[in-house]
Amino acid sequence: DRAELLITIRPEGEALGLTQRELARQVRAAFFGEQAQRVQRERDDIRVMVRLPLAQRQSLSTLDHLRIRTPSGGEAPFSAVASATFSTARSGINRIDGAQVISVSAKPDDETVDVVNIARNLAPRLDQLLNQHPDLSWRYTGYVAEHEETKKRATIGGIALFLGLYALLAIPFRSLYQPFFVMLAVPFGAIGALFGHIILDITPSYLSIFGILALAGVVVNDSLVMVDFINQKTRAGEDLFESVIQSGTRRFRPIFLTSATTFAGLLPILFDRSLQAQFLIPMAASLAFGILFATSITLYLIPCAYVAAEEIKARLHQAWRWYWKPLRRGEPETGEPFPVCQEK
Repeated sequence: DRAELLITIRPEGEALGLTQRELARQVRAAFFGEQAQRVQRERDDIRVMVRLPLAQRQSLSTLDHLRIRTPSGGEAPFSAVASATFSTARSGINRIDGAQVISVSAKPDDETVDVVNIARNLAPRLDQLLNQHPDLSWRYTGYVAEHEETKKRATIGGIALFLGLYALLAIPFRSLYQPFFVMLAVPFGAIGALFGHIILDITPSYLSIFGILALAGVVVNDSLVMVDFINQKTRAGEDLFESVIQSGTRRFRPIFLTSATTFAGLLPILFDRSLQAQFLIPMAASLAFGILFATSITLYLIPCAYVAAEEIKARLHQAWRWYWKPLRRGEPETGEPFPVCQEK
């Protein structure tokens, strides 16, 4: 902090028509100066300033003899229209969107402290404290604000990702429920990513979440191959169960090799100990172990889900055919028509 001179207008000065702005302008003109003329000499621009002599500007006693001009054209002593007092002020003023800002920072003792949880518990107390001062407001910045912003972006990105995947799968399949078979591998990929963090003793972070989001677009490839193979066989007239069995046997090699090579390609990053690689290891762990775990589940889960869905679809179709349609034609639930009265 540093000392500053605080000049305040008196009620007598306001009665003469003076304002705080006009008072400050005249005091500034007396000590700093006011531009009277600008002279151009070749390339130099010379400003002519009018102000008090140097001896008077170096003494605060000049304020006692300073004359302040009023809007009516008269003059009044400075002491009659204003008061000057010393006060302490901050060495610098920070502003955001025109508002003065005071930063209050804190640092945890160690990495085990949950800073975000502390901030959430502290927010209601800060609101209660500042309710007594309506002209003040507060907000989190730094790590807490970045955490909330990243959480918001991850949520929006995840929703957009799954909607995009569903649309991209529903269009070529020409089905509203088959894309769910393909996307069944995504939750199990997330489970595998968490197991990978446990195995490597890595604390999950938002980079891990971003890796899981990227994983969602990769693990669907294996289930997509299987579902597409089953669709091709069933459209060719083959039995559903035989098509499902063939999808596992004939597509096992490409599915396994694709996942194994992807996992092997990520191993150098997982075991790299350089500083640059430390930021990528959580994301690489999510991708590598998520693909490996989802592949093993896909080979069993997708065929079972496909058969179960077709069985449910067949049952619903049968119920619609044997129950609802007769009722719409005016027939009883047994399928026998109602008696009809005929005129003789």
